[in-house]
Amino acid sequence: MIESESETILNPYLSEEVNLKKKTPFHAQWEIFKIRSWRFLAHHPTCSEYKNHYFKIGSIHLCIGCFSIYSAILSYLVLFLAVPSVFRFNPLVMSILPFAGFGLAIFHLIFKVKNKWIKSFFRFSAGFGIAAYGALAIATFTEIKQWWLGIILLVILLAGNQMYGMSRGRTANRKECADCALREANPPCLPEKNTNIRVRKVYAIIEEELKTLQEKRDKKNESEAETQKID
Repeated sequence: MIESESETILNPYLSEEVNLKKKTPFHAQWEIFKIRSWRFLAHHPTCSEYKNHYFKIGSIHLCIGCFSIYSAILSYLVLFLAVPSVFRFNPLVMSILPFAGFGLAIFHLIFKVKNKWIKSFFRFSAGFGIAAYGALAIATFTEIKQWWLGIILLVILLAGNQMYGMSRGRTANRKECADCALREANPPCLPEKNTNIRVRKVYAIIEEELKTLQEKRDKKNESEAETQKID
């Protein structure tokens, strides 16, 4: 049963091979970046069990939630600077957008959306709402001139962000990995261990290459020194 289930899972963590095209420090660092990138860009293992949790761009995988949220914040920043009459100096718009954005994001939590594109839309909405909320907090200092209200809004924003981060740190989509059939396979799928092994292999390859190059230089220097003595 385990074998039949595991055969349907596309997984990059069962092989310890590395794809170092050129043995140079630059190419080694790029390969190490790609091997490790799932930790800080995808935020999930990049196997088919998590295919609805990340976008794939070439050899790089990006977390749908974080990518969508930060894209929305950046988009609002552009609108904040380009259309200030609406997105900077209009408290009504800046008050409505956070509720609309967070409201759509709540749908994602309630209905446990699986489709990556719908999930991305909801996360983008949340990011836009966060940015609008931040703009409203700034406006309370610069436009509305109610600094006490601005402090309250900023405290709520920071507290909410901290609570969300703590929650995600404890429960961030670990069920797929914990229940995966490949945990019981031979060899088992262990993303962290596999990543560390492949990184060490890249370092070993490049260290051996640098050692070989140094030996060649030493032999060349010895040969040149002997030639000079003869002359």
